[in-house]
Amino acid sequence: MTTIKDIARAAGVAQGTVSNVLNGKGNVSSEKIRQVMDAAAALGYVPNERAKLLRKGRSNTLAVILPNIRSKQYIDFYLSFKAYAENHGYSVSQYLTSDDNREAEYAAIQEVRSSMAQGMATVSCCSFAGANPYLDEQGMLADHVVFAERRPPFSAPYVGFDYHRAGSELALRALERGFSNLCLLTGSLQLPNESDFYNGFMGVMGSSGCRVNHIQTDPYRKLQNIMQMFGNAAPQAIFISNYGFAESVKDIWNTFYSGDSPEIYTVSPMFTMPENDFQKYELNYRQLGKIAAECLIRDISEEKAKKSGSEEIGEPQQRTGQASGHPCLLLENSGFRDWFAGILIPSSKEPLNVLTLDSPSAYTMRNLSRIYTKKTGIPVNITIYSYEEIYEAFNHMRHDSVFDVLRLDVTWLSWFADKILQPLDQIDPDISSCLDTFLDGTINQYSIVRGRVYALPSTPSVQLLYYRKDLFESPIYRRMYHETYRQELRPPQDFREFNQIAGFFTKARTPSSPVEYGATMTLGSTGVAGSEYLARLFSHQENLYNEDCRVTLNSPAAIGSLKELIALKEYSDPKYCSWWTNTATTFAGGNVAMAILYSNYASDLLSHSSRVAGNIGYAMTPGSNPVIGGGSLGVAKYTKRPEDALSFIKWMCSEPVASAATLLGSVSPCRKSYDNYEILNTFPWLNLAKDGFGLAHGRRTPEFSTQPFDERSFLSIIGMAVKNAYSQVMTPEDALNYAQKLYDEQFSRTNI
Repeated sequence: MTTIKDIARAAGVAQGTVSNVLNGKGNVSSEKIRQVMDAAAALGYVPNERAKLLRKGRSNTLAVILPNIRSKQYIDFYLSFKAYAENHGYSVSQYLTSDDNREAEYAAIQEVRSSMAQGMATVSCCSFAGANPYLDEQGMLADHVVFAERRPPFSAPYVGFDYHRAGSELALRALERGFSNLCLLTGSLQLPNESDFYNGFMGVMGSSGCRVNHIQTDPYRKLQNIMQMFGNAAPQAIFISNYGFAESVKDIWNTFYSGDSPEIYTVSPMFTMPENDFQKYELNYRQLGKIAAECLIRDISEEKAKKSGSEEIGEPQQRTGQASGHPCLLLENSGFRDWFAGILIPSSKEPLNVLTLDSPSAYTMRNLSRIYTKKTGIPVNITIYSYEEIYEAFNHMRHDSVFDVLRLDVTWLSWFADKILQPLDQIDPDISSCLDTFLDGTINQYSIVRGRVYALPSTPSVQLLYYRKDLFESPIYRRMYHETYRQELRPPQDFREFNQIAGFFTKARTPSSPVEYGATMTLGSTGVAGSEYLARLFSHQENLYNEDCRVTLNSPAAIGSLKELIALKEYSDPKYCSWWTNTATTFAGGNVAMAILYSNYASDLLSHSSRVAGNIGYAMTPGSNPVIGGGSLGVAKYTKRPEDALSFIKWMCSEPVASAATLLGSVSPCRKSYDNYEILNTFPWLNLAKDGFGLAHGRRTPEFSTQPFDERSFLSIIGMAVKNAYSQVMTPEDALNYAQKLYDEQFSRTNI
């Protein structure tokens, strides 16, 4: 077994230096860190975690005790719990109770205690048993514990759902459908969640006259019990408390019986993608896992704070649900999530024609539109244009245009809204009622133009900074950076730091860097170059105009911003990225340290060929005044089918459709999508992007202005200045002076 002494001898350093490096302590030079790490790797050193625990007294580990890891609800719970805990500095160990075997749970609890874990979350089958393993001799909690799904019969931290309500709402659905003969399939009623569900269901069905055949089962007897249920005449419908049981019912029917199966209604974990086997009453177990981890970590932190604030170390404080500050939390039931709520099914089956910009969201829309077609019978043709093509199409749109739905860039709405779109309140006077479902900060930017609703937000996004987390967290590079700049290596707060870090990671400047370039540069067309520049300008000023409501393109802040962009030329690939998809592909290739990218293009960072998946860090762009992007869907001014077009737009911009689109690589405008931890665990930066809309200013004109702003012409002017200065045919000062001249000629001051 390799020891610290062996590593010290091989690295040619003192044992204390090795200890400091392996424990992340001390002021050790980057060269010695490299020597120690290389020697440890060469000798196959494996840290003795058990010895570390004995020295520390407690591990930085949390435990999760679950009945199994086959059931989707428990997979969802565990993955979300683990993600939240790891983001807060904890590791997570998993223990299984063999489908509610009490002896297995007793053994798991002992293992957790032996591992010196700081706390546990448990879906327990024995917290309500006579001899309770979670309580001490005084009947108090012996550990930091959060109970999930199954409420214990004593005061303790608990998170779950309203299972009684789930049962009653499923029973109401049975009455709405007019069933006279149904089967109710549940787990053991000794389990509190199953008992609550049963009582809720039967409380509604009791006097209804509907015959209810109740069957209790468990994972060991379920196949036999389901076969018995079908032994005589099959019921009209089956209502089930557990999604795993519903899958078994479906499998048995498909294997042994013919014809249409009874209708199946089941309590289910949340499904982001459409799934048509059952009528699902959904509960968000991913959110439950996150909340359980949050409660447990808070409980642990509060006790640490109390101990550190006390001069005397006495007996450990007893923990109960109320004393720990964690009341019983019932999360909102998601219930029946209707993919087609309020959808309009017209008599005409003529196709709808949609014009949209080339982006990951466009191809997602094309795929999801097939579901719309299947439901309504209306074909949907998605036409995808480039940035330049779609602008030309909008500029030349006439009364004989074939398009019904238009996707407009958010910054084009002001200019094009009344030229090529119909006001939505003209089609649906109640359109404002659906605006409350969208993200805070998006309505004024993506929907309302000069006081009227012209579009619905479809893919709202902001520029974010993406960086190689493995590089920024590397002990060697952190030390090297500190030795060079006497500063901590961290996500940059301004573009001076951004360029400094980019220079540090550029191989031509730092030969030991594992990447060729420090950052990407996206300059493509003049419009794209303008967006790259605005990220820097808005780090120095809130909006495009100044205190006098005048746009000054050659101000000191503007010139400084352009110089910051040009300085990056030395630290980025001379073959700069032409479009945001190229930026995402370049960063995913693993040869740059940082990229500034709109969040609606970031799904490409996780492509099958990505070399950075699992090592992607993200932060607000330097200056925390991000440029917004993405777009909105509006009804074309010249369509002959405005109601059908608006129906499709509402559908695309609604939850759960928008959540499914996000999981497929788009972004969602819906607030509820950002409580979907399947999405957030896949694309964790979206939670940060959501907050960006509240931070973003970047207005082109003051709020009191009623004049449209020609964003495309503005970006052409400023983008040309960027390209001229970047290619050194003009100085930054001359380029922006010329841009100011063009702006003054093309934009009358009445625009402000």
